[in-house]
Amino acid sequence: MSDRTAVLFALRDDPSLVVRAEELGYESAWAAEGQGKTAFGKLERWAVHTDEIGLATGIVNVFSRTPAALAAAAATLDDHSDGRAILGLGVAHPGVVETFHGVPFDRPLSRLHEYVELVRRYLRGDADSFDGEFFSPERTSFWDAFEPVREEIPIYNGALGPANVRLTGQAADGWLPNLYPRPQFEEALEWLDTGAARTGRDRSDVDVAMYVLTAVHDDPDEARRAAAEHVAYYLRDVPGYYDRAAEQAGFGDEVEAVRAAPTTEAGARELSADFLDLVALVGTPDDVRGRLAELREMGVDLPVVRAPAGVDREWVARTLEVFAP
Repeated sequence: MSDRTAVLFALRDDPSLVVRAEELGYESAWAAEGQGKTAFGKLERWAVHTDEIGLATGIVNVFSRTPAALAAAAATLDDHSDGRAILGLGVAHPGVVETFHGVPFDRPLSRLHEYVELVRRYLRGDADSFDGEFFSPERTSFWDAFEPVREEIPIYNGALGPANVRLTGQAADGWLPNLYPRPQFEEALEWLDTGAARTGRDRSDVDVAMYVLTAVHDDPDEARRAAAEHVAYYLRDVPGYYDRAAEQAGFGDEVEAVRAAPTTEAGARELSADFLDLVALVGTPDDVRGRLAELREMGVDLPVVRAPAGVDREWVARTLEVFAP
């Protein structure tokens, strides 16, 4: 069984951690993007300090840039990193798209599908016009002076719901789910198969990468606190996605308790160890070190480990060491 492993540095921009990840043999380093530094900016910085590790956006939402701008940013990163760019895309959620970017969260899956098609066209240098539902460029190629290093950059979709996972199987190179309860993940693999079949593919043509929340600490209680606060944020602040999956897994009462709590910290105290163990790897280094193998057996090709939000640099560094391939 492969020991491919990647790492997400969520909002942390520290090239020395990426260098250490490369030294330890991590396949790729993923940079999150939200309402602060851009993923591409962080990855460009990391490229200067590394030589081999893949550099991935994880994720850039398709409401934040035009397809041409996304393709140009990805191609530029690929050029500056000697062909190490990976493009993680997603539709995000209304809280980011409408509140921060100020654009309507309108027909997200149709928009995503069109983005994937257009980004591929720009990278290939298709000179023809394109008449789409959202964008109609007169040409989908860069200036002659800029020739991308690769005509194909891997595109991963951060999909959660059934239709989006099917779209991933149909159009993307990889799938990047986040905080997926184990039983729901098994069902989602069937959605992926269905989408892949639409274009004559099967699951083996789609790289199943999963964000794996890890909370590793010598004190098990501290590990569970950090994991619970991370999960509680998603249940409270990203409605309609993670809460729905938790309810389907049989934890609806806990979801309601988290929502009713006055703060994220208070909500975190409502989450049981049983639920946390369905969506995260939590415990001491000895408790969690071998558990990536369980995910691989479930069908995860590339675990992308991450530390809980808000922890210090020492915690992130410890995570790298514990899960090193």
